[in-house]
Order: sequence, then C-alpha cells, then structure tokens
Amino acid sequence: MVNFLPTKRHRIIAASILITIGFLAIQIGSFYFLRYPLIIGLAFFALLITLAALWEGLTRLKAGMLVILPSLFTFGFSAFYFLVPVRWLTRLPAAVFFGLAFYLLLLSQNVFNVASFRTIPLYRAASTVSFVFTILTSLLIFRVLYALHLPFYWNGLLVLAISFPLILQEFWSIQMEKLTVPIVVYSLVLGTVLGEVAMALSFWPIAPTILNMWSVALSTLLYILLGVTTEFFKDKLNRRVVWEYIGVGAIIFLATYLTTSWGG
Repeated sequence: MVNFLPTKRHRIIAASILITIGFLAIQIGSFYFLRYPLIIGLAFFALLITLAALWEGLTRLKAGMLVILPSLFTFGFSAFYFLVPVRWLTRLPAAVFFGLAFYLLLLSQNVFNVASFRTIPLYRAASTVSFVFTILTSLLIFRVLYALHLPFYWNGLLVLAISFPLILQEFWSIQMEKLTVPIVVYSLVLGTVLGEVAMALSFWPIAPTILNMWSVALSTLLYILLGVTTEFFKDKLNRRVVWEYIGVGAIIFLATYLTTSWGG
C-alpha cells in the first residue's frame, strides 16, 4: 500500500475501503460461527492498515498510540453489529457508515501524527473527533461486554482493560510528547474507577435493550471523567465546565434509575 499509493490521503481512502470490505466479509452467513475470531482478526487488520496509511513520521510511541482507537472502534462496531437483528437491507448502510467513520477517524489520527512536530489548524477538530470516537467506542464495547453475562469481577477487570488504553491515547493526544508518569497514573486511576463502577452496576437490575443503561451509564461516566481531566490538563478547568459535565451525568444516571427493572 505504501509503494503503490503515492499520497497519504490515497492510503487513508484505500484503508477505509479495505476495512469496509472486511466488515462486509465477516457478515457472510457461512462464517457466522467464526464471528469472534473474525472480529478479532478484523480489529488486528485495522491496526495494520492504520500503520500503513499513517506510516510517514511515525515513531514507536506514536504508532502505539495512534492505532488504539481505530482498532478498538473496529472491534466494538463489528462485535456490536452481531447483537442487532441482521438483515441484508441494514448491512450495506451499516458498512457505509462504518467505512466513513473509519475514514474520519484515520484523518483525525493523521492530524495528530503531523501535529506532533508542527502546528496545524485542524488539531482542535481532530481532538473533538477523537473524543467523540473514544466515547462511542467505549459504549459499543461495554454493550458487547454486558451481553456476555460475565461475573461482576470480570466486568470490572475487562472495563479497566478497555478503558485504560482509550483514556491513555486521549490524554497523550493533548501534548503528544513522551508518556509521562502523570498521564499513565491518571489513565490507570480513571480506568480503575470505571472498573469499580462496572462491578457495582453488575448487581443493578438493568432492563434488556439494544443499548442498555449499563453501557450508557459507564460511557457517560467515562465522558465526565475524561472531559473534566482533559480540561484540567489543558488548564481550562473551571466551575462552569465542571457543572456542565455533572449536568449531563445527572440526566443520564436519572434515566438509568427510572428505566431500572425494580420489580425483578
């Protein structure tokens, strides 16, 4: 891909097309029993083509950070798709949405790759896209995790394992320098908080829906913690910002309480 496609934009487009074809391929009925290995394989393929598309200027650290979100988003979207009723009429729109989303995600990662050594005006837009995809990815993966009906301690450990890299790459994108101890510690602490809340919510009587409130509540908590801490790292944290995030969280957690199946 690097040799035959001369510009980075061409490689990003080609990567988006290839991952979309891969997404459609794993939906073929005869391969359905292999869905879990295929989903993991598709996520690994997303990692490889992300590296190929963004190759110029990559260091080991940047490569490690920039592949986290594309690969986890691919895993989350593909796995979540198997939870919804599959119809041929929905496969093509879902694939188109996925391909466009992956293309947009690669563009934002490319901005981070370039902005690490020179200032470019698209950095703020790329940061917004990255933040939105981080929350969306967590929502999809948490929903898949809930569908596995695991014991509460596995829920906590897996939520921590999922949250830590998502938070880490988001914090790294603020300054895009080497991984500092505060960034790693904050990422681990916030991931641990999410894991503990996941264990507590495992005992909560959640109503069975496509996007249940367990995954929504955890993703909302990630939104609050990540948003407030990001503003803190940027030296923009103030009382108004905190109350805005708390307001969003209060609405979601109230909805979680009201939609709970208290009757058993």
